[in-house]
Amino acid sequence: MKRTIILLVSAVMAVTTFAQTAKELAKQQAELKAIHMKMLNAKPSKDAKKQAKQLEKEGWTVPVGEKSVQQQITESQIYGEELMTDENGEVVKRFILQTAVQTAGTYNAGYAAARASALTELAAMLRSEIVAAMQSKLDNAQSSSIPAVTVDKFNQRSKQIIDATLTNSIPVIAIYRRLSNNYFEVQVRIAFDKKELVARIKRNMQKELEQEGDELNSLLDEVISSRL
Repeated sequence: MKRTIILLVSAVMAVTTFAQTAKELAKQQAELKAIHMKMLNAKPSKDAKKQAKQLEKEGWTVPVGEKSVQQQITESQIYGEELMTDENGEVVKRFILQTAVQTAGTYNAGYAAARASALTELAAMLRSEIVAAMQSKLDNAQSSSIPAVTVDKFNQRSKQIIDATLTNSIPVIAIYRRLSNNYFEVQVRIAFDKKELVARIKRNMQKELEQEGDELNSLLDEVISSRL
């Protein structure tokens, strides 16, 4: 748990003041600390116990010294249930959770592959949603300030932008089971705080935001807060 808290605090500190004031950053840090205090004091729900029991029955376990399957499921539920208010005042889920499963000859190799797969899937979804939202603005609003060239430029730079954004995932679940061929099947779930994610992507799209202004800024808030 201590490792997760350190990762979260370090990730938040890495966000520049672009798109976040010092006051907003301090508030976000306080909120994340409160979430993790909740995790420290959380008792597994009936559903978490049931899920953990089923996973263990299927052969899933954790590396020596890591949190139990039941603890990891409990924390995953807390992340999934955490809410926030978006730019439009709507209540939405605060964290994006992404899961992937990979098989390899060792646990470490399986873990690395599963984590990379989860990041790749999330990156593809994020790129797709942003481009679709940009294109929709372009197609449906004659008064839109987002020109076609901006959509094209984002398409060209999207991998660089998204890869630079998704560098600080929060580890949520890491479990494995041995297969009949002695390989390791590893299941990984990672999380991203939407508030931090939108701040990071705005930083990485600083050039576009300087050119296109408030409309692109609002579009990014909408995509990350409400569509993911």
